[in-house]
Amino acid sequence: MTSKGNCYLCGAELGKTAMKNHILKYHNAEGIGQECRLLKIEGAEDKNYWLYVDIPVDKTLSTLDTFLRKIWLECCGHLSQFHGAGKSKKLGLFQIGDQFWHEYDMGSTTATLITVVGATWREPQKKAVRLLARNIPPQFTCAKCGAPAAYIDTEEMYDTDNPFYCENCAEGRDEFMLLPVTNSPRMGVCGYCGEQDVYAFVPSDKKE
Repeated sequence: MTSKGNCYLCGAELGKTAMKNHILKYHNAEGIGQECRLLKIEGAEDKNYWLYVDIPVDKTLSTLDTFLRKIWLECCGHLSQFHGAGKSKKLGLFQIGDQFWHEYDMGSTTATLITVVGATWREPQKKAVRLLARNIPPQFTCAKCGAPAAYIDTEEMYDTDNPFYCENCAEGRDEFMLLPVTNSPRMGVCGYCGEQDVYAFVPSDKKE
């Protein structure tokens, strides 16, 4: 089942496709301010992790790379690269329907699929990449007691169906094999510990 997410502008809770339509209908300034490309960003291997962002047409892919590192990927300063973008470096050169990939870490790679889903406008923003929507964090249960999980055991994640443990059941396990549960397709990989809720959805901040 496709996960639901929240609109970070108004708080609406919708599925991935419905969220795209919602953004285009209710959060498009229609010719006012900055011209942007609306991007759908998904985990290439697990599409339950997804984002919608807008980014001005004069910005480059390096700006998008910086954002992806901050919200989903950065752990140890690994290299990254885009595939399928041809020679298109500025977002304005992409057309609706274009797809390309981003890869972070050439050893334990986390791949991201990026689709251009709209040409939109917005009021000028301080930050180039604006987060418009994000999937609601998946909930995992402890393999021992069924409580909400706080950690993933990186030694077990490829061998068992449930490598997750709550705070209590994680005690006594090899702490070097444990990483926190995060809302990212890089969860459990290398030394990734999440973005410390910098991009967490806060309902109280959104208008009804």
